[in-house]
Amino acid sequence: MKTLALFTTLALLATPAAAATRVIDGDTIEVDGLKIRIAEIDTPETGRARCQREFELGQAAKQRLAELLAGGELTVVVVSPTGGGFGRALGYVFVGEVDVGQTLLEEGLALKWTRGPVAKAARMAVWCPVPARPLPH
Repeated sequence: MKTLALFTTLALLATPAAAATRVIDGDTIEVDGLKIRIAEIDTPETGRARCQREFELGQAAKQRLAELLAGGELTVVVVSPTGGGFGRALGYVFVGEVDVGQTLLEEGLALKWTRGPVAKAARMAVWCPVPARPLPH
């Protein structure tokens, strides 16, 4: 029965990208009121950025996601209705034949998402690198 519900959700989400779609940040969209986190990627934060560079990178990812969504018919393959946390479904997002998450990865606007504090620290080191200390003279 759960599989049937998943396919029902998919049928509702195959829609022109512009119809009732909103970009929340670089890895989260809302389609007809349903928030969806793009599976397997993480983009820099915009609302809770930890440094200016993260904010700027997050804005670039958000802008690019909006551009990608404007490119054709949107299809979301939901892999978990609640797996995205924070009240979001988790799914793969396609516009036509384009895998949106993979495109953001390839363009350097997203990093591969891996669970855990060590993986999160590694992503943060990319987005908010600690300035190098000068070498002692």
